Amino acid sequence: MRIKTKLYMGFGIVLTVILLIGTTVLYTYNQQRDHLSNVVNENYERVKLADNLEAYSQAISREVRQLLLMDLNHFDQSVTIYEDQKELINYYQHSSTVQLDLLKQLSTNKDTSDLIATIEFENDQYNDLILSIFDYVESGNTNRGVQELLNNTEVRTSLIDSINELKVLEEHEMERALQSSEEMFHSALLFFSSLIGISILFIVGLTLQITKSIDRSINKVRSVMVNIPSKLMDQLPKIRNIKDDEIGDIAKTYNVMVEHLESIKKKEDKLNETLKEDNWIKSNYAQVTDNIQGLQDLKKFSETLLTSIAPLVSASFGILYIKDDGKQLIKQGSYADEYRDIGVEKINFGDGLVGQSALTNRKMYFRKLPENYIKSSSGLGEGVPTSLIIIPVKFEKGVIGVLELAKFEPFTRIEIDFLEHLCDSVGANINQILNHLKISDLLVESQTTTEELQTQSEELQQQQEELRMINEKLHDQYKQSDEKTKELEVIKKDLERRNREIQLSSKYKSEFLANMSHELRTPLNSILILSQLLHENNDQNLTKKQVEHAETIYTSGKDLLDLINDILDLSKIESGKIDIYPEELEISNVKAFVERQFSHVAQQKGVNFNIKIEHDTPSIIYTDDQRLKQILKNLLSNAFKFTKEGNVDLHIKRGSNDVNSKVIFSIRDTGIGISTEKQKSIFEAFYQGDGTTTRKYGGTGLGLSISKELSTLLGGYIEVESKEGKGSSFLLHLPDLSSQIDEAVIDMDEIAVTSEEPLNDRFDSQSNITVIHHNKTEKDIENTKELLENKVVLIVDDDMRNVFALTTALEMNKIKVLFAENGKEAIDMLNKNPAISIVLMDIMMPIMDGYEAMKKIREREEWSDLPIIALTAKAMKNDREKCLQAGASDYISKPVDMTQLLSLIKVWVYK
Repeated sequence: MRIKTKLYMGFGIVLTVILLIGTTVLYTYNQQRDHLSNVVNENYERVKLADNLEAYSQAISREVRQLLLMDLNHFDQSVTIYEDQKELINYYQHSSTVQLDLLKQLSTNKDTSDLIATIEFENDQYNDLILSIFDYVESGNTNRGVQELLNNTEVRTSLIDSINELKVLEEHEMERALQSSEEMFHSALLFFSSLIGISILFIVGLTLQITKSIDRSINKVRSVMVNIPSKLMDQLPKIRNIKDDEIGDIAKTYNVMVEHLESIKKKEDKLNETLKEDNWIKSNYAQVTDNIQGLQDLKKFSETLLTSIAPLVSASFGILYIKDDGKQLIKQGSYADEYRDIGVEKINFGDGLVGQSALTNRKMYFRKLPENYIKSSSGLGEGVPTSLIIIPVKFEKGVIGVLELAKFEPFTRIEIDFLEHLCDSVGANINQILNHLKISDLLVESQTTTEELQTQSEELQQQQEELRMINEKLHDQYKQSDEKTKELEVIKKDLERRNREIQLSSKYKSEFLANMSHELRTPLNSILILSQLLHENNDQNLTKKQVEHAETIYTSGKDLLDLINDILDLSKIESGKIDIYPEELEISNVKAFVERQFSHVAQQKGVNFNIKIEHDTPSIIYTDDQRLKQILKNLLSNAFKFTKEGNVDLHIKRGSNDVNSKVIFSIRDTGIGISTEKQKSIFEAFYQGDGTTTRKYGGTGLGLSISKELSTLLGGYIEVESKEGKGSSFLLHLPDLSSQIDEAVIDMDEIAVTSEEPLNDRFDSQSNITVIHHNKTEKDIENTKELLENKVVLIVDDDMRNVFALTTALEMNKIKVLFAENGKEAIDMLNKNPAISIVLMDIMMPIMDGYEAMKKIREREEWSDLPIIALTAKAMKNDREKCLQAGASDYISKPVDMTQLLSLIKVWVYK
C-alpha cells in the first residue's frame, strides 16, 4: 500500500472518528432539543391556552353579570350599553372557541384529547346558557335571566374544573419530559468520554504502524544506493521486491535510471564503432578519389578505380560498365583478368543482373553463388568466390554505369556502405570524362563543319537574293488577302445578325404555336364534349336529325383538332425541333397497332385490309415507335380515303442492301391513283390532288408532308409508285438506329404532343393498368354510372365553357361535381369538402395556376394520395412531365375524350 494512501486512510479514520463524535453530539443535541420543543411547543402551549380559556370564561361570567344589572326599559342609553356589552361577550365566546380549536390541534394522547373534548362540550353548554340569558334580557324579562344563571351555576363551575384539570395534567407531562432529557444528557456524556478514549488509542497505534512501514522501505532503498560507487557503469545493482508506494516509486525511478545509464553505455560503444567505421570509409574514399583525380581517359580511369577498390574490400574479381549514348552498358575496365577475358563486353539495359540493376537503379547482393560460377586462381591454387555485389553508378538521379565485384567471403556492412558511397560520387567524374570526350569529338567536327559552312555561305547569298524577290511578291499577295479578310469579316457579322434574327423568329414562332394550341384547344374542348353528349342522346330526347347535327359538329371538331396537330407537327419538323427516341420495337407490335386502328375503317368502307410479314423480316427494329406509327397511320389513312373499293395491303419485308433500308413497309391500295406529273408535288405542305372548290376528297394535304419529314428524321425515305386509276403504292424504307442513338437531340420544351397513342388504346404508366376504350354500349354506360355514382369530383378551371361542358357530362354519369376558378379556391374547396374523390386540374389560371396548386396540395399529408388529373389545353410535349413533377397523378390534353376521362377517373378512384 502506498504511503500517501496510508496517510489518507489514517487521516480518513481520524476524520471518521471526529465525524462519528460530532454526529453523536448532534444527534444528542437534537434529541434534547426535541424534548424541550415538545415541552415548550406542546405541553407549555396547552397550559397557556388553558389559562387563556379560563380567563375568557371568567370574563364572560363577569360581563354577563354586568349585563343582568342593567335596566333596559327606562334608559335609552342602557340599550346602547347593552349592545356593546353583548358584542364584547360574543368576542370572548369566539376567543374561547379559537383557544379550544388550538388545543385540539396540539392534542397528542388520548387522555388529553378526551379532556379537551369534555371542555369543548361544557363550553358549548355554557354558551347555550348565555344565549338563553340574551333572549330573556332582550324580551324585557331580566329577572328570569338572573334566575336562569343562578340555576345553572354548576355549568360554569364544571367548565372551570375541567380547564384546571387540563392544566394539572400538562404540568405533570412537562416535569416528566424534563426529567427524561436530563437522564439522556448524562448517558450521552458517558458515551462521549468512552468514544474519545478509544479513538485516541486507535490513532496512536495507526501512526506507529505507518511510521515503521515507511522506515523499512527507506532503509531497503538506501542500502542499495550506498553500493553504487563501487560498481561499474554496466554492473549497477537494481532494487528488487519493490512495493507499490512512494518509496517503491523512488526504487522504480532508480531502476529506470540504471537502465538508462546502461543504454547510454551501449549507445556510446555503438557510436565509437560507427565513428571508427566512418573514419575507415572516409579515409579510403579520400585515397580512391585521389588516385582517380585528373584522369581523362575512360579505360585508364576504370582500371585505376577497380585497382584501388578491390584490395580495400578483398575482392577477387571486378568489372566496371559505363553507359554509352544509347541504352547499352560497355565494359571499360576489369580487375584480375590478365590471362582471361571475364565479363560481357556489352549489356543492354534490363538484360541479366547487371542490365536489371541499371534499369531499376537498385543494387543487388548475393551471399551464395553457384558452383563453377567463376574461378579465381593464384600461384598456389584456385577457388570459387561465394559473394557477388552489383551496384549502379549514379549521376543526377540516373544511372551512368554499373560496378560488379566478387569475393570469397561475404561483403561486410561497412564495405557495402563504402562501395555505395563511392558509386554515388564517382558518377560525376565519369560524366566529366564523357563530356571531355564529346567536346574533343565536337572540336574535330567543328573544324570540318566550318569548312563546309564557308562553301554553303556563298550558296546562301545567291538564295537570299532569290528570296528577296519572292518576298516582294508575297507582300503584294498579303495586301490582297488582308482586304479579302476584311470583306469576310463583314459577311460573317451579317450572317451572325441574320442567325440571331432567325433564332428570335423561331422563338416567337414557337411561343405563337404554343399559345395558339392553347387558345384553339380550349373552345374545342367544350365543342367536342357537348356535341359527343348530344350525339349519344342518353336521355333519348333528341330527334334523329338533331343527333346527326351533333355528330357533324363532333366530327368537324375532331377534324379541326387533327388540323391543329398536323400544323404543329409540321412546324416543329421544319424548324428542326422534333426529338427522335430510338428503342427496340417488335414488328408484331406494329402489326397489332395498324389492325386496331384500321380494321373497323375497312369494315365501314367495305374494303379488304390485308397485312403480310415476310418470314425473313427482322423481328425487331431499333427506331422511334411513336414516329413510325404516326407515318403508317398517315399513309394508311390516305390509302383508305382514296380507295372506294378493292384492297388496302400492308406488306412488311426485309430491306435492300442500302444502309438506310433495313425494313420496308409497303402500303398498296386500289384507289384513284396519282398521275406521274403530280407524284413529286404530293409531299408538299397543303398540296391537294384536287384543289378546286368542287373537290371530292377532303383533307389538309399535311399528312404526306409530315410523313416524308419524319421518315428523313428516322434516317429513311419514302418512295411512291402509282398509276392514275390503278392505285398507289407507298414504300417506307427505315434503317436500324441502334448505332445512331446520339443523333437528333433537340429541345423537348417546344415539342407538341400531337402524335400520342390513340385514345382508344392507352397505357397508364403510373397505375400499370391498360385502359381499352371501344364504342360505348348501354351496358358500359350503366356500369360506369354504377361505379361512379355519388363520387365527388372537383373541377378547377377558369373557363366556364369547359366547366359547363365537363359538369354536364359528369352529372349524366351520376357524379357530384364541385368547381373552383383557380388554385386558391380549389384548396379552400378541399378544406371544406373532405368527401372529394378526385380533382380535374387546369393549368393556366389566374391568381394561382395549376402547377402551384398541385404542389400546395401535395404538401398536405391528408392529400398526398388524392388523385389529381391535369386536364389542360397546354399540349406541348414537356407539359405532361411538368404536371407529373408538380404532383399530378395523370395528364390529359384538351380537347378531352369523355370515354377516356371516365375510364381514368374509375382507375384512380378505385386504385
